[in-house]
Amino acid sequence: MSDPRDERPDGVEDEVDEAQAEIDADLDGDLGAEEADDAPAESAPERDLDDEPTEQMPAFLAEPPAAADGDDAAPGAETSDAEATQVLPPIAPDEAVAEWQRDDEPYEYAPVVTAASGAAEGKDAEGDGETDAAHGDETKEKRHVGWGRWTLLLIVLLLVGGYFAAAVYASERVPAGTTVQGVDIGGMTRDEAIDALTPAVKELNTSPVAITTDDAEASIVPRESGMVAGAGATVDQLLSFSLAPFDILRSFTGAEREVPVVTVVDQDALTEAIEGTREDLEVDGEDAAVEIASTGASVVPAVDGVAIDPAATAEGLGAEWPVATYAAVIDTKDAAVTTADAEAFASELNSEILAGTVRMTGENGPATVTADQLTRFGSVEDQDGTLTYVVDGPSLAAELESADPSLTSAPRSASFRFTSSHQLVTTKSKPGRAIAGKQLGPAVVAAAESAERTGELPYRNTKANVTSDDLGVSDFKTVVASFDTPLTDEPVRTQNLIRGAEKVTGVVVKPDETFSLLDALAPITEAGGYQSAHIIVDGYLTNGTGGGLSQMATTTYNAAYFAGLEDVEHRPHTKWFDRYPAGREATIFVGSLDMRFKNNTPYALVMSSYVTGGRLHVDIWSTKYYTVKTYASNKTNFVQPTSVESSRDGCLDTPMGNPGFTITNTREVYLKGEQVDKSSYTWTYSPDNGVTCK
Repeated sequence: MSDPRDERPDGVEDEVDEAQAEIDADLDGDLGAEEADDAPAESAPERDLDDEPTEQMPAFLAEPPAAADGDDAAPGAETSDAEATQVLPPIAPDEAVAEWQRDDEPYEYAPVVTAASGAAEGKDAEGDGETDAAHGDETKEKRHVGWGRWTLLLIVLLLVGGYFAAAVYASERVPAGTTVQGVDIGGMTRDEAIDALTPAVKELNTSPVAITTDDAEASIVPRESGMVAGAGATVDQLLSFSLAPFDILRSFTGAEREVPVVTVVDQDALTEAIEGTREDLEVDGEDAAVEIASTGASVVPAVDGVAIDPAATAEGLGAEWPVATYAAVIDTKDAAVTTADAEAFASELNSEILAGTVRMTGENGPATVTADQLTRFGSVEDQDGTLTYVVDGPSLAAELESADPSLTSAPRSASFRFTSSHQLVTTKSKPGRAIAGKQLGPAVVAAAESAERTGELPYRNTKANVTSDDLGVSDFKTVVASFDTPLTDEPVRTQNLIRGAEKVTGVVVKPDETFSLLDALAPITEAGGYQSAHIIVDGYLTNGTGGGLSQMATTTYNAAYFAGLEDVEHRPHTKWFDRYPAGREATIFVGSLDMRFKNNTPYALVMSSYVTGGRLHVDIWSTKYYTVKTYASNKTNFVQPTSVESSRDGCLDTPMGNPGFTITNTREVYLKGEQVDKSSYTWTYSPDNGVTCK
């Protein structure tokens, strides 16, 4: 059978063993020194054997022995048949039980009754039951000790269960006093903490981070740049199960502490985002420059620029985020043209290119470019990181031409004129010659860099004010159409026609342009060289400035008609005059009637008009293009004239003239034998009544 002491709580076993040792010592002492040595083994103290084995009790639970009524047990006296048991005085509970109990429950003390005490105080079964009473008391004491141990075990289990429950409770809550991004989430459950932290984390993910250099700044948005903070991940790292007392207590009474938010960084995406800030953050280096003054070439030193290192910047920012700003990792961005490069180039300019004159030769003679001109008109340009000496060619050319005009030739404009026999003489345009300024600069530089220091003077053609193409003189080859009408015997009227012919002569009509007779004759005023003569107004003859110019309209219309040109506007007279083709004539009136045609050929044409041999002529010079055929219908619907009276202002007596009638004229136009146009025009004349003025 196992020793009941093995079931005692920790820390109690040693105490119980020590108490048992004291009991054993006391028992030995009660026998006396001599008796202890001589006593036989069978006289040693024995316990009663019940149906249960008894256990050795601690000394501080033993009850003192009771003396028999009237009897004092003499030391060394023989014991009775009942076992003699020496019992120590009881020890107070508050002095011996505290460490074993380990709680505030009072220790229930019951004295232990032995056989000896029962013999002294009570009687056995045969002697009034006092011996049985003593034995019963001893059994009660044993049972009390057993219950005490089970009570202690229950308390321990309750304490351990409570402790474990506290640990579980603590593992489900964020330690007290915990803040993340300034948000207090201490004591919250996981869901509560995530809900409380989410707005701050969202703001963190969308708040731009400034990437800076000494002189510039750009921004990136974390979520769009591979940096993401997580509310759930942050809270999860704060929740863990632990049986350590410190961890449990911290969940309820932890000191205030700021915990960093959990972040995830995609280095490749972040590097790419920072790569996109180069344009805003990087500063190109300032190349060294060479300036040319009257004293020669001098150097302006280079200034290094600033470049960023996206990969290194991303690595550093990813480790430190969340931060509002981060200084980019920068490198020096070297200038394309260093100071040393510029100094070498300036030395070459001063010692070679700018050191003397350059001689240029051309079609109009030679020209000398002096060293002073090379300096004044020269400069140094940075062309993709390469220093290049250039010369302002147009300015230099202007100065050379001004100093020696023979270096240029003036252009000649195209022109034409009509001889006294009304033949056309043309003069084609001729381009001029001038120094080509744009080409002069490179040519002078090349000459200055050559060993001979010579070059060819470049030229360009200068355009005449009126070229042959502008004027179309190359098209003026022959008379493509001509028409003439007889004059009247009215000298003033003839003078107006002469003046009108002068105005029409020389008018050029280019392809797709439209000729207007009123525009050619204008202004039809006395200041314009015209006089008053007979005109027809509303069918009545009267006087007006420019009288007779309707004959210019008829003659010009017929010339264009037979040239195959497009009829744009014309209207015949109201009355027919024998000197004009019936139905194929025209009149004009300033402000209401004009005679116009369009040049529908690919060649320019020029008009020529003159009065000779009692007739008005109109010639059209151009390149032959169309062939024209025309025919007229018979006159119909005759209306004979009558004599009428008129009281109109300016009325003139006139005799009766031609009757009225209707007629149609048809024109067929051919190009290279193929008909390309056919048109008919019908007109009805009024009778030319005689007029008697009142």
